[in-house]
Amino acid sequence: MISNSVSKHILTVGEGYQPPLGGISSVLFTYSKHFADFKFIPTYNLQIGKLSNVFYFLLSILKLTGKLIADREIKVVHIHGAHYGSFYRKYVVFVIAKLFSKKVIYHSHGSDFHIFYDNASGFTRKLITTFFNHMDLVICLSRQWQQFFESNFKIREIVVLENIIDPAELASKKKTSGKLKLLFLGFIGERKGIYDLIEIIKNNKEHFTGKIELTIGGNGETKKLEQLISEGGLADIVHFKGWISGDQKRQLLQESDVYILPSYNEGLPISILEAMSFSMPIISTSVGGISEILSTDKNGYLIKPGDSAALLNSINAFIKNPELIAQMGQQSRAMVTPYYSNSVIPKLESLYERMLSK
Repeated sequence: MISNSVSKHILTVGEGYQPPLGGISSVLFTYSKHFADFKFIPTYNLQIGKLSNVFYFLLSILKLTGKLIADREIKVVHIHGAHYGSFYRKYVVFVIAKLFSKKVIYHSHGSDFHIFYDNASGFTRKLITTFFNHMDLVICLSRQWQQFFESNFKIREIVVLENIIDPAELASKKKTSGKLKLLFLGFIGERKGIYDLIEIIKNNKEHFTGKIELTIGGNGETKKLEQLISEGGLADIVHFKGWISGDQKRQLLQESDVYILPSYNEGLPISILEAMSFSMPIISTSVGGISEILSTDKNGYLIKPGDSAALLNSINAFIKNPELIAQMGQQSRAMVTPYYSNSVIPKLESLYERMLSK
Protein backbone atom coordinates (compact mmCIF):
# COMPACT_ATOMS: atom_id res chain seq x y z
CA MET A 1 0.00 0.00 0.00
CA ILE A 2 1.35 3.43 -0.95
CA SER A 3 1.14 5.45 2.23
CA ASN A 4 -1.01 8.53 2.63
CA SER A 5 2.10 10.64 3.22
CA VAL A 6 3.14 9.87 -0.37
CA SER A 7 -0.14 9.24 -2.21
CA LYS A 8 -1.69 12.56 -1.13
CA HIS A 9 0.90 14.30 -3.32
CA ILE A 10 0.16 12.22 -6.45
CA LEU A 11 -2.53 12.89 -9.04
CA THR A 12 -3.04 10.06 -11.53
CA VAL A 13 -4.47 10.79 -14.99
CA GLY A 14 -5.61 8.15 -17.49
CA GLU A 15 -8.59 6.42 -19.02
CA GLY A 16 -11.53 5.47 -16.83
CA TYR A 17 -11.03 2.16 -15.05
CA GLN A 18 -14.48 1.32 -13.68
CA PRO A 19 -15.08 -1.22 -15.01
CA PRO A 20 -11.61 -2.15 -16.33
CA LEU A 21 -12.03 -2.73 -20.07
CA GLY A 22 -8.47 -3.19 -21.26
CA GLY A 23 -4.80 -3.18 -20.34
CA ILE A 24 -4.38 0.40 -19.11
CA SER A 25 -7.66 0.45 -17.23
CA SER A 26 -6.76 -2.88 -15.60
CA VAL A 27 -3.48 -1.40 -14.39
CA LEU A 28 -5.25 1.68 -13.03
CA PHE A 29 -7.88 -0.48 -11.35
CA THR A 30 -5.14 -2.44 -9.59
CA TYR A 31 -3.27 0.73 -8.62
CA SER A 32 -6.44 2.21 -7.14
CA LYS A 33 -6.60 -0.63 -4.61
CA HIS A 34 -3.05 -0.01 -3.39
CA PHE A 35 -3.04 3.75 -2.76
CA ALA A 36 -4.09 5.06 0.65
CA ASP A 37 -5.44 8.11 -1.22
CA PHE A 38 -5.95 7.55 -4.96
CA LYS A 39 -6.46 10.94 -6.57
CA PHE A 40 -7.57 10.39 -10.15
CA ILE A 41 -8.83 12.30 -13.19
CA PRO A 42 -10.18 10.20 -16.12
CA THR A 43 -9.63 11.68 -19.58
CA TYR A 44 -11.28 9.00 -21.71
CA ASN A 45 -14.34 6.80 -21.27
CA LEU A 46 -14.13 3.39 -22.95
CA GLN A 47 -17.90 2.94 -22.75
CA ILE A 48 -18.92 5.91 -24.95
CA GLY A 49 -18.29 6.92 -28.56
CA LYS A 50 -15.59 9.14 -30.06
CA LEU A 51 -17.72 12.28 -30.32
CA SER A 52 -18.95 11.93 -26.75
CA ASN A 53 -15.36 11.49 -25.65
CA VAL A 54 -14.44 14.89 -27.09
CA PHE A 55 -16.83 16.53 -24.62
CA TYR A 56 -15.74 14.09 -21.91
CA PHE A 57 -12.13 15.19 -22.39
CA LEU A 58 -12.99 18.90 -22.29
CA LEU A 59 -14.82 18.32 -19.01
CA SER A 60 -11.82 16.34 -17.74
CA ILE A 61 -9.53 19.30 -18.46
CA LEU A 62 -11.79 21.56 -16.43
CA LYS A 63 -11.74 19.01 -13.58
CA LEU A 64 -7.96 18.74 -13.83
CA THR A 65 -7.49 22.49 -13.67
CA GLY A 66 -9.89 22.79 -10.76
CA LYS A 67 -8.17 19.95 -8.91
CA LEU A 68 -4.73 21.53 -9.30
CA ILE A 69 -6.07 24.87 -8.07
CA ALA A 70 -7.97 23.45 -5.10
CA ASP A 71 -5.61 20.70 -3.93
CA ARG A 72 -2.31 22.31 -2.97
CA GLU A 73 -0.92 18.98 -1.74
CA ILE A 74 -0.53 17.64 -5.29
CA LYS A 75 3.10 17.83 -6.40
CA VAL A 76 3.34 15.10 -9.04
CA VAL A 77 1.03 14.30 -11.96
CA HIS A 78 1.35 10.67 -13.09
CA ILE A 79 0.03 10.35 -16.66
CA HIS A 80 -0.84 6.95 -18.14
CA GLY A 81 -1.02 7.00 -21.93
CA ALA A 82 -0.63 5.17 -25.21
CA HIS A 83 -0.47 6.49 -28.78
CA TYR A 84 -2.53 8.30 -31.45
CA GLY A 85 -5.43 10.17 -29.79
CA SER A 86 -4.22 9.25 -26.33
CA PHE A 87 -0.95 11.10 -26.92
CA TYR A 88 -2.65 14.36 -27.92
CA ARG A 89 -4.91 14.23 -24.86
CA LYS A 90 -1.95 13.58 -22.57
CA TYR A 91 0.04 16.40 -24.18
CA VAL A 92 -2.66 18.83 -23.05
CA VAL A 93 -2.54 17.34 -19.54
CA PHE A 94 1.26 17.67 -19.56
CA VAL A 95 1.11 21.37 -20.53
CA ILE A 96 -1.46 22.16 -17.83
CA ALA A 97 0.54 20.29 -15.18
CA LYS A 98 3.68 22.22 -16.11
CA LEU A 99 1.78 25.53 -16.01
CA PHE A 100 1.05 24.67 -12.37
CA SER A 101 4.75 23.82 -11.83
CA LYS A 102 4.08 20.15 -11.11
CA LYS A 103 6.52 17.34 -11.73
CA VAL A 104 5.18 15.03 -14.42
CA ILE A 105 5.63 11.28 -14.86
CA TYR A 106 4.61 9.68 -18.14
CA HIS A 107 3.78 5.97 -17.99
CA SER A 108 3.90 4.59 -21.52
CA HIS A 109 1.55 1.71 -22.35
CA GLY A 110 1.37 2.19 -26.13
CA SER A 111 1.89 -0.98 -28.14
CA ASP A 112 2.01 0.99 -31.42
CA PHE A 113 3.93 4.05 -30.22
CA HIS A 114 6.90 3.32 -32.51
CA ILE A 115 4.54 3.18 -35.51
CA PHE A 116 2.80 6.37 -34.37
CA TYR A 117 6.16 8.14 -34.09
CA ASP A 118 7.58 6.83 -37.37
CA ASN A 119 4.48 7.90 -39.33
CA ALA A 120 3.96 11.23 -37.55
CA SER A 121 4.02 14.55 -39.40
CA GLY A 122 6.82 17.02 -38.72
CA PHE A 123 4.55 19.01 -36.40
CA THR A 124 3.48 15.96 -34.40
CA ARG A 125 7.10 14.80 -34.12
CA LYS A 126 7.99 18.16 -32.60
CA LEU A 127 5.16 17.74 -30.08
CA ILE A 128 6.34 14.23 -29.22
CA THR A 129 9.95 15.37 -28.85
CA THR A 130 8.98 18.33 -26.66
CA PHE A 131 6.78 16.07 -24.56
CA PHE A 132 9.49 13.51 -23.79
CA ASN A 133 12.43 15.90 -23.55
CA HIS A 134 10.65 17.90 -20.83
CA MET A 135 9.23 14.95 -18.91
CA ASP A 136 10.57 14.55 -15.37
CA LEU A 137 10.34 10.76 -15.50
CA VAL A 138 9.28 8.25 -18.13
CA ILE A 139 8.13 4.79 -17.07
CA CYS A 140 8.04 2.04 -19.69
CA LEU A 141 7.05 -1.60 -19.53
CA SER A 142 10.13 -3.41 -20.83
CA ARG A 143 13.80 -3.00 -21.69
CA GLN A 144 12.90 -3.04 -25.39
CA TRP A 145 10.67 0.00 -24.95
CA GLN A 146 13.32 1.68 -22.81
CA GLN A 147 15.80 1.33 -25.67
CA PHE A 148 13.29 2.81 -28.13
CA PHE A 149 12.72 5.93 -26.01
CA GLU A 150 16.39 6.39 -25.17
CA SER A 151 17.40 6.17 -28.83
CA ASN A 152 14.84 8.74 -30.01
CA PHE A 153 14.60 11.32 -27.21
CA LYS A 154 16.76 13.13 -24.66
CA ILE A 155 14.80 11.97 -21.63
CA ARG A 156 15.88 13.19 -18.19
CA GLU A 157 15.18 9.87 -16.51
CA ILE A 158 13.64 6.65 -17.77
CA VAL A 159 12.95 3.45 -15.84
CA VAL A 160 11.36 0.09 -16.47
CA LEU A 161 8.51 -0.74 -14.10
CA GLU A 162 6.73 -4.04 -14.47
CA ASN A 163 3.07 -4.08 -15.36
CA ILE A 164 0.98 -5.02 -12.35
CA ILE A 165 -1.51 -7.72 -11.42
CA ASP A 166 -2.82 -9.02 -8.13
CA PRO A 167 -1.89 -12.65 -7.37
CA ALA A 168 -4.49 -15.17 -8.48
CA GLU A 169 -6.15 -17.34 -5.88
CA LEU A 170 -5.40 -20.57 -7.66
CA ALA A 171 -7.35 -23.76 -7.16
CA SER A 172 -6.20 -27.03 -8.66
CA LYS A 173 -7.07 -27.27 -12.34
CA LYS A 174 -9.62 -29.90 -13.29
CA LYS A 175 -9.75 -31.45 -16.74
CA THR A 176 -13.38 -31.47 -17.93
CA SER A 177 -12.61 -33.00 -21.35
CA GLY A 178 -9.76 -34.54 -23.29
CA LYS A 179 -9.52 -31.51 -25.57
CA LEU A 180 -6.78 -28.91 -25.41
CA LYS A 181 -8.46 -25.73 -24.20
CA LEU A 182 -6.96 -22.60 -25.73
CA LEU A 183 -7.86 -19.13 -24.49
CA PHE A 184 -7.55 -15.74 -26.21
CA LEU A 185 -8.52 -12.53 -24.40
CA GLY A 186 -8.17 -9.08 -25.92
CA PHE A 187 -9.18 -6.64 -28.62
CA ILE A 188 -10.60 -8.36 -31.68
CA GLY A 189 -8.53 -7.02 -34.56
CA GLU A 190 -5.58 -7.66 -36.81
CA ARG A 191 -2.99 -6.31 -34.35
CA LYS A 192 -3.69 -9.11 -31.87
CA GLY A 193 -3.22 -11.80 -34.53
CA ILE A 194 -6.62 -13.36 -33.90
CA TYR A 195 -7.39 -13.66 -37.61
CA ASP A 196 -4.15 -15.60 -38.15
CA LEU A 197 -5.28 -18.03 -35.47
CA ILE A 198 -8.75 -18.44 -36.99
CA GLU A 199 -7.19 -19.05 -40.42
CA ILE A 200 -4.92 -21.78 -39.03
CA ILE A 201 -7.85 -23.52 -37.36
CA LYS A 202 -9.92 -23.29 -40.55
CA ASN A 203 -7.10 -24.72 -42.68
CA ASN A 204 -6.61 -27.58 -40.21
CA LYS A 205 -10.21 -28.08 -39.17
CA GLU A 206 -10.25 -31.84 -39.73
CA HIS A 207 -7.06 -32.26 -37.71
CA PHE A 208 -8.26 -30.06 -34.83
CA THR A 209 -11.84 -31.36 -34.56
CA GLY A 210 -12.21 -33.21 -31.28
CA LYS A 211 -8.71 -32.18 -30.17
CA ILE A 212 -8.93 -28.48 -29.32
CA GLU A 213 -11.36 -25.81 -28.20
CA LEU A 214 -10.59 -22.11 -28.59
CA THR A 215 -12.45 -19.67 -26.37
CA ILE A 216 -12.25 -16.00 -27.34
CA GLY A 217 -13.18 -13.09 -25.11
CA GLY A 218 -12.94 -9.47 -26.15
CA ASN A 219 -14.41 -6.49 -27.94
CA GLY A 220 -13.61 -4.72 -31.20
CA GLU A 221 -14.30 -6.22 -34.64
CA THR A 222 -16.73 -8.75 -33.22
CA LYS A 223 -19.00 -9.01 -36.28
CA LYS A 224 -16.04 -9.84 -38.52
CA LEU A 225 -14.91 -12.52 -36.07
CA GLU A 226 -18.37 -14.07 -35.84
CA GLN A 227 -18.60 -14.08 -39.64
CA LEU A 228 -15.25 -15.85 -39.98
CA ILE A 229 -16.31 -18.48 -37.44
CA SER A 230 -19.62 -19.04 -39.23
CA GLU A 231 -18.24 -19.09 -42.78
CA GLY A 232 -15.41 -21.41 -41.76
CA GLY A 233 -17.78 -23.86 -40.09
CA LEU A 234 -15.80 -23.54 -36.87
CA ALA A 235 -18.62 -23.27 -34.33
CA ASP A 236 -17.75 -26.66 -32.82
CA ILE A 237 -14.15 -25.57 -32.21
CA VAL A 238 -14.20 -21.79 -31.67
CA HIS A 239 -16.45 -20.16 -29.07
CA PHE A 240 -16.74 -16.36 -28.89
CA LYS A 241 -17.96 -15.06 -25.52
CA GLY A 242 -17.88 -11.30 -26.12
CA TRP A 243 -16.28 -9.08 -23.50
CA ILE A 244 -15.69 -11.00 -20.28
CA SER A 245 -14.58 -9.86 -16.85
CA GLY A 246 -14.88 -10.64 -13.16
CA ASP A 247 -15.88 -14.14 -12.12
CA GLN A 248 -16.48 -15.30 -15.71
CA LYS A 249 -12.94 -14.29 -16.64
CA ARG A 250 -11.44 -15.99 -13.59
CA GLN A 251 -13.39 -19.16 -14.36
CA LEU A 252 -12.09 -19.26 -17.95
CA LEU A 253 -8.52 -18.68 -16.77
CA GLN A 254 -8.98 -21.48 -14.25
CA GLU A 255 -10.45 -23.95 -16.75
CA SER A 256 -8.23 -23.26 -19.79
CA ASP A 257 -4.99 -25.08 -20.58
CA VAL A 258 -2.97 -22.71 -22.78
CA TYR A 259 -3.14 -18.96 -23.31
CA ILE A 260 -2.56 -17.80 -26.89
CA LEU A 261 -1.89 -14.25 -28.10
CA PRO A 262 -0.22 -14.08 -31.56
CA SER A 263 0.09 -10.27 -31.58
CA TYR A 264 1.93 -8.04 -34.05
CA ASN A 265 2.53 -5.20 -31.55
CA GLU A 266 2.32 -5.06 -27.75
CA GLY A 267 3.53 -3.21 -24.69
CA LEU A 268 3.49 -5.89 -22.01
CA PRO A 269 0.07 -7.57 -22.05
CA ILE A 270 -1.78 -7.76 -18.76
CA SER A 271 -3.68 -10.74 -20.17
CA ILE A 272 -0.48 -12.79 -20.45
CA LEU A 273 0.52 -11.93 -16.89
CA GLU A 274 -2.93 -12.93 -15.64
CA ALA A 275 -2.77 -16.23 -17.53
CA MET A 276 0.68 -16.93 -16.08
CA SER A 277 -0.65 -16.28 -12.59
CA PHE A 278 -3.20 -19.04 -13.28
CA SER A 279 -0.36 -21.45 -14.12
CA MET A 280 -0.95 -21.43 -17.86
CA PRO A 281 1.73 -21.91 -20.51
CA ILE A 282 1.78 -19.19 -23.17
CA ILE A 283 1.96 -19.12 -26.96
CA SER A 284 2.79 -15.59 -28.09
CA THR A 285 5.10 -13.46 -30.21
CA SER A 286 8.44 -11.70 -29.82
CA VAL A 287 7.04 -8.15 -29.73
CA GLY A 288 7.13 -5.47 -27.03
CA GLY A 289 8.11 -6.88 -23.67
CA ILE A 290 6.75 -10.39 -24.24
CA SER A 291 10.19 -11.93 -24.73
CA GLU A 292 11.03 -10.84 -21.17
CA ILE A 293 8.29 -13.03 -19.70
CA LEU A 294 8.09 -15.89 -22.21
CA SER A 295 10.82 -18.37 -23.08
CA THR A 296 10.41 -21.19 -25.59
CA ASP A 297 10.39 -24.65 -24.01
CA LYS A 298 10.33 -23.09 -20.53
CA ASN A 299 6.85 -21.60 -20.04
CA GLY A 300 5.51 -21.85 -23.58
CA TYR A 301 6.48 -20.94 -27.12
CA LEU A 302 7.74 -17.59 -28.39
CA ILE A 303 7.25 -17.19 -32.15
CA LYS A 304 7.62 -14.47 -34.75
CA PRO A 305 4.46 -12.46 -35.50
CA GLY A 306 2.67 -13.78 -38.57
CA ASP A 307 4.53 -17.12 -38.53
CA SER A 308 1.59 -19.45 -39.13
CA ALA A 309 3.72 -22.59 -39.29
CA ALA A 310 5.28 -21.89 -35.88
CA LEU A 311 1.85 -21.10 -34.42
CA LEU A 312 0.49 -24.40 -35.71
CA ASN A 313 3.51 -26.33 -34.41
CA SER A 314 3.15 -24.74 -30.97
CA ILE A 315 -0.47 -25.82 -30.67
CA ASN A 316 0.39 -29.31 -31.88
CA ALA A 317 3.17 -29.59 -29.30
CA PHE A 318 0.60 -29.36 -26.49
CA ILE A 319 -1.73 -31.79 -28.26
CA LYS A 320 1.04 -34.38 -28.63
CA ASN A 321 2.58 -33.77 -25.20
CA PRO A 322 -0.19 -32.75 -22.77
CA GLU A 323 2.17 -33.17 -19.82
CA LEU A 324 3.82 -29.92 -20.98
CA ILE A 325 0.74 -28.01 -19.84
CA ALA A 326 1.40 -28.60 -16.15
CA GLN A 327 5.19 -28.44 -16.47
CA MET A 328 5.26 -25.13 -18.34
CA GLY A 329 2.35 -23.80 -16.31
CA GLN A 330 4.36 -24.17 -13.11
CA GLN A 331 7.17 -22.18 -14.72
CA SER A 332 4.72 -19.44 -15.72
CA ARG A 333 3.45 -19.20 -12.16
CA ALA A 334 7.00 -18.85 -10.84
CA MET A 335 8.09 -16.34 -13.50
CA VAL A 336 5.17 -13.93 -12.98
CA THR A 337 5.82 -13.17 -9.31
CA PRO A 338 7.85 -9.97 -10.02
CA TYR A 339 4.68 -8.54 -11.58
CA TYR A 340 2.53 -9.03 -8.50
CA SER A 341 1.32 -5.94 -6.71
CA ASN A 342 3.35 -6.75 -3.59
CA SER A 343 6.50 -6.44 -5.72
CA VAL A 344 5.53 -3.55 -8.02
CA ILE A 345 3.87 -1.16 -5.56
CA PRO A 346 6.98 -0.69 -3.35
CA LYS A 347 8.99 0.14 -6.49
CA LEU A 348 6.37 2.68 -7.57
CA GLU A 349 6.33 4.26 -4.13
CA SER A 350 10.11 4.56 -4.25
CA LEU A 351 9.87 6.39 -7.59
CA TYR A 352 7.30 8.78 -6.12
CA GLU A 353 9.49 9.45 -3.08
CA ARG A 354 12.41 10.26 -5.35
CA MET A 355 10.29 12.69 -7.39
CA LEU A 356 8.98 14.35 -4.24
CA SER A 357 12.47 14.79 -2.81
CA LYS A 358 13.77 16.69 -5.84
